[in-house]
Amino acid sequence: IRVVARVRGEVTSLKLQGNAAYFAIKDAETESVLNVFMWRSDVDLSGIEVREGVEVVVTGASEIYKPYGRFSFRAQTIELVGEGSLQAAYLALKKKLDEEGLFLPDRKRPLPELPERVGLITSREGAVIHDFLNNLGRYGFSISFVDSRVEGVVAVKDLLAAMKRLAREPIDVLVLVRGGGSLESLQAFNNEHVVRAIAEFPVPVICAIGHDKDIPLAQLVADFAPSTPTATTVLLNASWEEAITELSFLSRNLVSEFGATLSDHARELELSRGMLSLA
Repeated sequence: IRVVARVRGEVTSLKLQGNAAYFAIKDAETESVLNVFMWRSDVDLSGIEVREGVEVVVTGASEIYKPYGRFSFRAQTIELVGEGSLQAAYLALKKKLDEEGLFLPDRKRPLPELPERVGLITSREGAVIHDFLNNLGRYGFSISFVDSRVEGVVAVKDLLAAMKRLAREPIDVLVLVRGGGSLESLQAFNNEHVVRAIAEFPVPVICAIGHDKDIPLAQLVADFAPSTPTATTVLLNASWEEAITELSFLSRNLVSEFGATLSDHARELELSRGMLSLA
């Protein structure tokens, strides 16, 4: 049975070899050391700089390398520990992307008029998806839903896979939603790969993510960043409601003008009948 575990410690060594990364993490109290193996692609996907002296949490499982009987820990994800480290990483990436112009207002795309096909990425668990669907108007929306983890750094792969899948589908707008959370729980939405995927997505993106303090970078790069799932539905419903209001107004005008035209014709007929009777 392969048991997935989370292990915390300070990086004490790092060796990059081919497609692999080998490093060790040390426990602060006992100074015991755990050897860790990780694919470099997964390290890159984490969006953090792994170096000696930083405190991290790795998620993965232990294994034995059979040819040598060597015990190691194969990590799937790695993340920084501590609000201070996360805040520093957030600010550094924010500065980098801001200098590239990814957050400029000129990059923001308008929503299409009368959007019909909505790509939705969120977790099927919890109240968020229900809030969104319950408040979406009955305007014939077609929802292409992809279930994704949205908590912590482990959500990065899910979010990227979901966006890659929906980028191939004929949707009018992409919606990313999740409830509120701390900087730690929102790591996936401050991940450089996720932020760039949103920036490069082929249709406008609405990103509604609750947050304690700092606005997630995913929201800064998105075309629209409402605060809640309900506010997202307000955006999607808006042009439909305007169209219905306009149609109602035109309908009333049409009936009124038709009635006035009939009245005019009736008067003309009455005058013509009177003139004929005098003749």
